[in-house]
Amino acid sequence: MISRANKFCKYYPCHKGLEDCTFCYCPFYPCKDENRGEYTYSSKTKRNIWSCQECNWIHRKKTVDMIFNIIRKNITEAECEN
Repeated sequence: MISRANKFCKYYPCHKGLEDCTFCYCPFYPCKDENRGEYTYSSKTKRNIWSCQECNWIHRKKTVDMIFNIIRKNITEAECEN
């Protein structure tokens, strides 16, 4: 089931198996993890670029929740230091 999805986005759906659109663009791009993407030739730029078109890791609810938990933990720790 799709949750946290912006169905009005002109790119929706951007990936197969989409669960969560919180991160429209991956904050880890280019991760260069060959399990998640690959270099591909771009006729527009005339060079190889990192493509993660088939990756849906950042669009999994479990992944988004994990990232937010890390952010919350770091914010709490930073607040305690001040």
